[in-house]
Amino acid sequence: MALIALGFVSARIGLISPAGRKCVTDLVIDLIYPCYVLNSYIKNIGLFTGGDMLRILGLATVYAAAILGVSRLVFPKVEPGRQAVLRYGTAIANSAFLGLPLVENLFGSQGLLYASIYTIPLRINTFGIAVNYFIPKGEGSVWSRLKSTLTQPSIVATLLGVVIILAGWRPPELCVSVLSTVGACSTPLSMMVIGAVIYDNLKEMRLRKLTVEYTVMRLVLIPAVVFVVFRLLKVERLLLGTAVLMAAMPAGTTGALFADKYGKDVSYAGELVLISTLSAIATLPIWCYLCMFA
Repeated sequence: MALIALGFVSARIGLISPAGRKCVTDLVIDLIYPCYVLNSYIKNIGLFTGGDMLRILGLATVYAAAILGVSRLVFPKVEPGRQAVLRYGTAIANSAFLGLPLVENLFGSQGLLYASIYTIPLRINTFGIAVNYFIPKGEGSVWSRLKSTLTQPSIVATLLGVVIILAGWRPPELCVSVLSTVGACSTPLSMMVIGAVIYDNLKEMRLRKLTVEYTVMRLVLIPAVVFVVFRLLKVERLLLGTAVLMAAMPAGTTGALFADKYGKDVSYAGELVLISTLSAIATLPIWCYLCMFA
């Protein structure tokens, strides 16, 4: 929240203009976040075992497909610009920026390892399939959309990261150092962009019933379903905890970034991120307790 506040103040005093904000948005989406993604896989080279990786990846793929399917059905009567934000926010949670550190704090290095595998299909949703919510229907052929998805920098970074892990090849140290340094900028810059979005659209923001409904779904209902299903499947506690916490994260900051990039309802996207993130302060400790002890 401090970084969001810093972005808010920076926009207030004129350090971040609306045009400058859009430039930073493009920089984060097309350069900084791909570096972060690729570096996250390089750090885990040699730690994956084939059977465990395939099992976790399989469960994560089922979840990613299911939540994407749900997101296509919710909020059918909302106007298109806001609907895109809500549906993307349903499919995409803040699993990378908030989820990975939380899982590591609770379950240690093995938890981080599980979470790194689990987020592979989620990243494909984040920067690939779910981005189509922001692109007008009928714009471009199926092939052009598929090509756009597969060539999106973070998707390329994800696929390259998987190949590097499977091959066990570590890039030169200079390359790793650059990726790590650039990738470390992803969280502060994206949060500051959210703060600038909130300032630029402050007059349009308020606590709407629609936002409350979304927040309850995102922070309570979705992780509750994951918790029950994984318990019924008798999944071990570490994987259950990882899956539930990934599902219990607030709206992903990339939703506001993509809304800004594609000209959708960016003020509402900022509102969703702000309200769901503040609400997660109350819900996440409960989910952490259930994952550890229930």
